[in-house]
Amino acid sequence: MMSRNIALHGMMGVGKSTVAVLLADRLGRRVADTDAELRAWTGRSIPELFAAHGEAGFRDLERRVVEELATFHDLVIALGGGAVLSDDNVAALLLTGVLIELRAEPEVLVDRLRGSTDRPLLGTPDELERRVHTTHAARAGRYAEVADLSVDANRPPEAVVDDILEWALAQGDVLTPSEHEQVMR
Repeated sequence: MMSRNIALHGMMGVGKSTVAVLLADRLGRRVADTDAELRAWTGRSIPELFAAHGEAGFRDLERRVVEELATFHDLVIALGGGAVLSDDNVAALLLTGVLIELRAEPEVLVDRLRGSTDRPLLGTPDELERRVHTTHAARAGRYAEVADLSVDANRPPEAVVDDILEWALAQGDVLTPSEHEQVMR
């Protein structure tokens, strides 16, 4: 029996990549990170892709990666922060999986993102706080709207994983029977 993909979405800095690795490890699944996939496909960093293609071109490349990943099963997918802004991406992901929002307060995100050099939408370090607050305000409604589950990610990643697994166990169709057994141990 195949399980459903678990796709993690939310703001940059919320911990999607970290939680995805921990969650996949607990379930014995493979991890896919859309930003890492984009780098592998193109041989370019995310800032280079933004510079070369603009945000619209980047989002088109991201859509193609999401469409491909959505054809697989048994994945934990860490999505880029803007991936669920696209209705096409959401529809593709929901065909084979569930969408889980990781939520964190803007102040927590700012602290986590200080010193980051691979986030093209953040701008200069001086713009970081303003951009995080602005982006958070603009996207929070959409993130919640498309989520099958929203999890408080202000806490350690292990606690976030525990919440996701508790929810997945209760759903009945997210995990395989062997994953159920593994999680219950």
